[in-house]
Amino acid sequence: MTSNLSEFGTRETRQRRTHTKSRRGCRNCKLRRTKCDEGQPQCTKCLSFGVVCNYNPSHGADLEPSWQATPSKIKQLPLNQMVFNASPEAPMLRLSVGVGDGPRSFTMDPDSLARLDRFQKRTVFTFGGQSAFRVYQNDVTRLAIKHPFLMHIILAITATHDRYLSVTLNNSKRSLSEAYHSARGATLLVEKLSNPIMYEDRDAIWASAAMLGIASMTSVDASDPAEAWPMKKFNPSDLDWLNMAVGKEAIWRATNPLRPDSIFHGMADDFRALMHRPPLRALEEIPKDFVHLLSLDGPVPLDKNPYYTAISVLAGLWRDSCTRDSMPTYMGFLNYMDPSFRSLLLLKDPRALLIFGYWYACMQGSQWWVHNRAQLECQAICLYLEKYHASDIDIQRMLVYPKMRCGIGS
Repeated sequence: MTSNLSEFGTRETRQRRTHTKSRRGCRNCKLRRTKCDEGQPQCTKCLSFGVVCNYNPSHGADLEPSWQATPSKIKQLPLNQMVFNASPEAPMLRLSVGVGDGPRSFTMDPDSLARLDRFQKRTVFTFGGQSAFRVYQNDVTRLAIKHPFLMHIILAITATHDRYLSVTLNNSKRSLSEAYHSARGATLLVEKLSNPIMYEDRDAIWASAAMLGIASMTSVDASDPAEAWPMKKFNPSDLDWLNMAVGKEAIWRATNPLRPDSIFHGMADDFRALMHRPPLRALEEIPKDFVHLLSLDGPVPLDKNPYYTAISVLAGLWRDSCTRDSMPTYMGFLNYMDPSFRSLLLLKDPRALLIFGYWYACMQGSQWWVHNRAQLECQAICLYLEKYHASDIDIQRMLVYPKMRCGIGS
């Protein structure tokens, strides 16, 4: 076939119409790096992605879900009565979304986009009170578009929530999606932390650390109390998940989520309950059975007694119910443990186990990411103390409460 290039020399050259490149478009499309059609009142891209178009600056925050209710309409229910739809109706997620812009960037496929949608519409409601889920639903999701390590962790924890809600009989083992995104997110976060923390990365790093703490609680390999800690054979890594509390404290200091320009600044009350230890209680405020069992009234000064801090904090918890809004206070117990108490737990000291069993008893019926561990390990603690410390009358008598709470009492 001959070329017609010669014809172009005699044909009148078509003049290209000049136009100015649009610099407008909505912020959502700019964040997602897609071309905005500037439609009014909603551009097509925002409509298909299921977010409120913010072409007009007064209309919605960045990537705000279009279904979103106002806080006043959200009814506070006991945690064990809160039901979430495992498969909410997802918007038309046909677009690909690029996450990050460096060598660690990746493109979200339709499955990942649907998982992100479930994170915004379901999983965020299990992270705490209204101030918490608003931040995670809007601000954290927006940050994740720019920070691959944060997006991987979001996808991992949502995949874990999917598994928890699944109706399959054997849902205790992690899916491939969970394993991949957890490993990738943790690796990228460690890489980020190995260098000086950039100012603009601080909120994304704290959000990642907070969600990794949640993920560590969900990671329970056992499905039967006889196979769970402390019943299972000793392993030095048994309580590694508790080390997340220590790691989070270091990241807390490095990122300072309470600073005025942080997206987490509005969660100050939650953070104070979670990270700042309450005043230690006087002996008369601690149940007498524990005072006697732990020798708190003995010759050893209280600040030298390895049980005192833990039982002092716990004494302020078991009189109340753990609700969505009080969850940070209950989770703070893990942050307040003295290193000596952690060591006793690892050694399966019976008194330390009893205290931990009482905390687990308080957490029965709480959020999904605590439930499995709280139930299995509370039952395992009771079985362990019954089997190996049957002659300790005081411990056996005090086991009645945790046994009743975790479902193995008479």
